[in-house]
Amino acid sequence: MTETTSLAAKVLLLEHDPGQYQALLDFCDRMGLMVLPRTAVDAVATLGQHKDLGGVLLAEDLPCEEGDALSLAATIHRQRPELPIFLRRTRTQPLTEAQERTIRHAWSTGGLQTLTESVQHAIFSLRYPTALVDGVVELTCSAMRSMFPHAEVRAEEPYVVHDRIIFGQVSTLIALESTWCRGYMMLQTEEHALRQGLLQGFGYEGVGGDLNFRELNHVLGETTNLIWGAFKNRYIPPKAFTSQQTQVPIVINHEHKYISFGSQDPQLCVRYQLSDPRRPGLPPLTIVQRLIFNLHWSPEEFAEFASSASEAGPTGELELF
Repeated sequence: MTETTSLAAKVLLLEHDPGQYQALLDFCDRMGLMVLPRTAVDAVATLGQHKDLGGVLLAEDLPCEEGDALSLAATIHRQRPELPIFLRRTRTQPLTEAQERTIRHAWSTGGLQTLTESVQHAIFSLRYPTALVDGVVELTCSAMRSMFPHAEVRAEEPYVVHDRIIFGQVSTLIALESTWCRGYMMLQTEEHALRQGLLQGFGYEGVGGDLNFRELNHVLGETTNLIWGAFKNRYIPPKAFTSQQTQVPIVINHEHKYISFGSQDPQLCVRYQLSDPRRPGLPPLTIVQRLIFNLHWSPEEFAEFASSASEAGPTGELELF
């Protein structure tokens, strides 16, 4: 088994007991979970503000203005059914069938060992080789610097997400297929921020003026194509056919900005910040990259491929659709 990257994930923490709150903060630090502490009042609003969560930690006796914590869990589950909810039990009566469908894992106070096992299984169920994660970030930054030569490109720390909510208004999707994987890569960004970045001069000379949405789509599409070309050159051998050729429907709900690839597995996510070094006070352009290996994923086969492949970096050659 190849070395794997210890990735983080964001979790919504809904806990009111001071002792348990500190214990869970320490637990999350050990597990690589980035904590968003909130009250019951703020919980639903936080779902709207954060599109890249990995799960929810909820106390059963959390004070709520209306209903109780299990009612809040049901509300969260209706809005984001892909998010695993980990319930700290404070009562002895069994959960109903409906509640059990809402809760991914119920654990008793002090039972951090069972919580650890459940978090590892539910949130970190896929392991990503370090060489792959570092390589994807490297070739993506290189492609973005080629497409946006006057911008400073910085990649945040990669993490995994269970959310299926799309960031921004402009998204691209391209298939990835090799001997060790089958899935997709997405780029997502906000239309206004992309337009503003181009007007600031991030791109090539002469790119600006009255940019309509089709031109913005084209810029993000060409960026995606450049990343895909570099990925293909580095990670896809000439005869890349997996033994599994299954397909699953991709479901897109535009009204709710939701996309599903038919898999509950976590997705690898990287946020890139493009800023203007000449005007550091301006807000950066955020581009979110997701890799979804929903059809075939074998890090062991990647390790075999990486060990036999010759050392060759991406060419930066633009592949046409």
